[in-house]
Amino acid sequence: MADTDAGLAGGASAAGGIGAPITGVTVFRDGARVVRTGPVTVEPGLRPVLIASLPESADPASVRVAARGHGLGLLNVEVQRQVGTEPGRASLAQLRADVEHWRDTVRQLDDEDAAEQAGLGFLGHLAEAAATSLARAVSAGRAGYDELSGMAGHLSASTANALSRRREIAARKRVAQRELEAAVERLSSAERVGKPITFIEVSALLEARDATEAEIELSYHVSGASWRPLYDLVLDGDQLRVSYLAEITQQTGEDWPEVALMLSTTRRGQQQTLPELPTWFIGRPQARSRTAARRLPHGASPSFTPNFESDYPTGEGPAVPMAAAAGAPPAKVLAAEVSEGEAGAGLVFTVARPLAVPGDGGPHKTLVASFEADAVLDYVTVPVLAAEAYLRATVSNGPLLLLPGQARIFHGAQFTGETYLEVVAPGEEFEVQLGVDEQVKVERKLIRRTASKALIGGTRTIDIGYEITVHNHRDRKATVTVQDHIPVSTDGDIKVRPRETTPPPAETSDLGELTWNLSLAPGKSAVIAHRFTVEHPAQVTVTGL
Repeated sequence: MADTDAGLAGGASAAGGIGAPITGVTVFRDGARVVRTGPVTVEPGLRPVLIASLPESADPASVRVAARGHGLGLLNVEVQRQVGTEPGRASLAQLRADVEHWRDTVRQLDDEDAAEQAGLGFLGHLAEAAATSLARAVSAGRAGYDELSGMAGHLSASTANALSRRREIAARKRVAQRELEAAVERLSSAERVGKPITFIEVSALLEARDATEAEIELSYHVSGASWRPLYDLVLDGDQLRVSYLAEITQQTGEDWPEVALMLSTTRRGQQQTLPELPTWFIGRPQARSRTAARRLPHGASPSFTPNFESDYPTGEGPAVPMAAAAGAPPAKVLAAEVSEGEAGAGLVFTVARPLAVPGDGGPHKTLVASFEADAVLDYVTVPVLAAEAYLRATVSNGPLLLLPGQARIFHGAQFTGETYLEVVAPGEEFEVQLGVDEQVKVERKLIRRTASKALIGGTRTIDIGYEITVHNHRDRKATVTVQDHIPVSTDGDIKVRPRETTPPPAETSDLGELTWNLSLAPGKSAVIAHRFTVEHPAQVTVTGL
């Protein structure tokens, strides 16, 4: 029996050859590994076998071939660059005819709608003229109210019928417009395909002593594929359920059918080689031109702030139902199987149910895992930034590696907002912001600001005080962490001095940060008052207050 692997250079599109369909896909954060397998009958002697044509996104250096069979040898693997051919003229002609047909249909419906609109305009003029004429006839005794009512009913029915026909025309036009857009896309795709397309054929040279049935396995790495984590955080009492979802996208040039799908957390580092620590030099600043100051050093990249956009519709419920229907058992949640990657580099999630992922670049979601954890709940408020109390849950992670990703927040079945999770290692404790609690009210107000007068050359003092009130309207105790600050001077002639603070803060940092930990019984409130002074020479202007 032969089981031989060969590395080669190769690359893309369409699946030709022996009929080796895709049987497995491992998706990484920045690519995917695709596995194809297929049977082949090998006659005695040397036999060349065309295995498949790979998409252009395939990495040539990643291609591997294995052959398994009795008395079978894999002697050579070759990769050849090929150019695709144009589709037949008849096919393009039919696609163009389809486009023209639906374009004419849309125009015809526009004409019908214009005719109905003209009819409505005529009915409007007729209604005005009839109303004036009948009103005069009724007042002169030449007509009665029955004739007036009958004319009004006739005009109303005619108008309703015309509006109904316009709605029907609009519905037919929407269908025709979608068909036109689809026909245009099919024609555009066929014309693109009609241009020369480069792909790579993978073939092998097999040797068999006797006629045998063999199995060929082909694997390769493709770019244009990725997955990202998404989370549903459902708070139920003191329990936090975390649903770990994966959103997969791919534009590799081939569709992935419903096969075994694995998600790997392994990714490439910022360095292509092992990082080496450089020597750290310091010295006197060197003068340089403004142009040079703006130029980035070689190999550096500008800083940026990631913009995390969620594609969750706010009305969409969590991935795992909050409660089963009355009288029915809860549905079983299919979760991915977790294992370590090769050589322990990252984790691999094997999706419980095969998932088809077309190469259309669209998002395709699947559940990775779901777990529940006891949550320690408290509140955090920074009223100088926002007079709001944010519910915080402190939980311990399970055996999963949680990657950075957007998270939707649910309190029971109610959607309350979104947050973002950073990397959380298995077993690590982490904090989650679960949205604003409107039943914990926070208010911060300035209660004191005075400035003393000073003679020229003397010292001036600015006295500032704030008051923070926190009220717990909930029916249970609330632990609230309150953060505020006093200014920090960057000038030796300007002095900031803390004065009275009630109650004393639990923590005070060198950067002027003050932290209080409050425990509020149901319906109770607490008041924090703190005051500081700023002293500076009279001729010095203080900025930032």
